[in-house]
Amino acid sequence: MTVRRGRPFRGAIVGFGNVAALGHVPAWQTDRRFSILAVCDPDESRLAHAAELLPDARRYTELDALLDQERLDFVDVATPPASHPAIVNAALARRRHVLCEKPLALHPDDCGRIRSAAFAARAVVFTVHNWKYAPLFRTLKRVLRRGDIGRVTHMRLETLRVEPPGSAAGGAPWRLDPAIAGGGILVDHGWHAFSLALYALDSEPLAATARTAQRKLTLGTAEDTAECTIEFPGTTVEIFLTWAADERCNRGRLVGEHGTIEIADRQLIVAAAGREPAVTAFANALSSGSYHPDWFGAMLDDFCQELLEPRERGANLSEAEACCRLVDLCYRSSAGGGERLRYAEHSAPGAPEA
Repeated sequence: MTVRRGRPFRGAIVGFGNVAALGHVPAWQTDRRFSILAVCDPDESRLAHAAELLPDARRYTELDALLDQERLDFVDVATPPASHPAIVNAALARRRHVLCEKPLALHPDDCGRIRSAAFAARAVVFTVHNWKYAPLFRTLKRVLRRGDIGRVTHMRLETLRVEPPGSAAGGAPWRLDPAIAGGGILVDHGWHAFSLALYALDSEPLAATARTAQRKLTLGTAEDTAECTIEFPGTTVEIFLTWAADERCNRGRLVGEHGTIEIADRQLIVAAAGREPAVTAFANALSSGSYHPDWFGAMLDDFCQELLEPRERGANLSEAEACCRLVDLCYRSSAGGGERLRYAEHSAPGAPEA
């Protein structure tokens, strides 16, 4: 691990809900390349919780006050999705780097504006695609790079949940309110699935088809189930997502020219032609917990690399733009009765590379 010479990068957390407290803070506290100087949240009870976990961090209820008064290198945006673009652009307007929880934005046009603002500020915009830093998916990527199963022709990912994240805390979770969450499970878990498909296949999508539904959760207008088909060159990816399952697990299957890979929550099973299946077991299941501070911590190497090396910037932002476009395409497809929509015809206008 390369450690920054001199002082740590100075950061502030904007939004102090569970993902910040349970997912981000443990990683920031154990990485000496970074120092969290401040926290911003309009809720005083959340600021009180922040004071317990980060007693030396200054606390703000207003974003403008934080950005104007603190000498920051970056902000860590951990608010609900609908607020992300405004906060990201406010930070970029003050030439701060940004680490943002997914989704970076809910509409491709917003991604285009963020890219333009990042270019103007010469700043990093890095979205938390933490699932690809899970040990299981990093191992899967190594297997694919070795060519153990040859070219992948079919991929299926399933995320099964019995309720939306946060439901156990009582009350109606904010993820069922599109005005806050931007959508339902397609925004929440779909973004993760799209980023994993992009990571595994390392190619640009061609088209998308989707259908969404409310199978069990009818408190709001957000979908609790989504079925998507994403076409890549030579590969078809099926994604099934639901908050209405009878069990909690993650599973998947990749079919290649010379074998298969099974994802079984805590196991990766590689069956290459002519060999006995190789089973790798992991300490934690993909479905265990919702915050994954270890995955977030592993991701910080790449965030740090973009901060230190301007020539390394842009890959994560492009991946986030692709995820945003796929979410948008899938909602459009579902609204059109499962219409097949071409990816290139619905891409946001380009902007200069940062």
